[in-house]
Amino acid sequence: SYIMKDIMLSTLGVYMVLVSILGDFHSSILPILFNFKDKITRHILVYDDFKRDVKRAREIKQGLVAFKKEYNYTFKSDEYIVDEDSKEALESCAKFIIAKSKKPHNIYINTTDGFSTLTTLLHSLLYSKGVNFIAYDMFDNEFNVLNLNGITKNRIENNLNIGDHFMLKGYKTRKKDLRNLKDFANTHELAIRQIFERHHDMYSNFLSLSYDECADVKSIPESMSKLKSIFIKLGLGKCRKNDSLLTGGLFELYIYNIVKDLDYDDIDIGLVVEKIYDGVIVTNEFDILIMKDNHLHMIECKFKNHLDKEALVYKYIALSNIIDEDGAMIIVTKNRGTNKSKNISPVEKRGRLSNITFLHSVHKDPNNFRNQVQHLFGLY
Repeated sequence: SYIMKDIMLSTLGVYMVLVSILGDFHSSILPILFNFKDKITRHILVYDDFKRDVKRAREIKQGLVAFKKEYNYTFKSDEYIVDEDSKEALESCAKFIIAKSKKPHNIYINTTDGFSTLTTLLHSLLYSKGVNFIAYDMFDNEFNVLNLNGITKNRIENNLNIGDHFMLKGYKTRKKDLRNLKDFANTHELAIRQIFERHHDMYSNFLSLSYDECADVKSIPESMSKLKSIFIKLGLGKCRKNDSLLTGGLFELYIYNIVKDLDYDDIDIGLVVEKIYDGVIVTNEFDILIMKDNHLHMIECKFKNHLDKEALVYKYIALSNIIDEDGAMIIVTKNRGTNKSKNISPVEKRGRLSNITFLHSVHKDPNNFRNQVQHLFGLY
């Protein structure tokens, strides 16, 4: 049975050695590290010598360097590479950990998703000495602390924001638009809603015009005069090529305005995430990102007549590790398809197997779309 009491701050004192064992998911260690960021005086990253683990550990180490620099944290960082198949190597790892504190009860080992041979041996050698073991439940955003006093169940108190989530994974972020898109969307919410809920087809026709037919607001056809007046009010339209909002970006702001009052920890629009691979900067753009209880979710907005859904599904399956191994993804289209599960296409069914959901025709029932986002992302 659980000993239901809050030990998080009362027993940690001012000295904590946190050991993170790298397993299958970043999501298993980063929330715990972030939760205790103000208590840690030493962090030890333990990982296997397998090539894939070494690569992922390098990303986390880079992220920690950036994180400590950004927030002026001074805790020491160590790493320990271990051969999972060697008992002697595993025992040496235990000795390395216990030597990092004169008081074993100040050591906390996060065993979530860590390889079982190491965690089993660490427990057998260090538990009796008073070392604490953490098991994080990424689904409920809670963790158990196991020590000589029993088991204590705790709720994560410090949740990651979107920027820190990417930073700790070793990514850099920047905005794809120099404007503050959230402020712009909030200020012009009524006008943006009018575009999609009153003039949806007209806006679709506007986007189908070539640049030669309509290069700016002044050249918008008279049949679209209602759109023209809204664009002028929004201060848009000097040149379609230079204003991303006029070429479909307004749809992102419309979707943002529908979901912006849901219960989340952080939300962002138009974020570019980049990392250097083999000397080349690789970037990915995300329309809307929502963070809730250390889960990062994505909404991709596609206001187009023709979509290669299969390509989109494979793209976001490949990007799931960048976003969040347990996050949900929604791809919103303008008016194609159905939201009824019995009638969705085979490619959309394939997407749902990877936590990717297609939703359509938001303008016809914005409240229903909002409710679906709330359900799929767990924003309660």
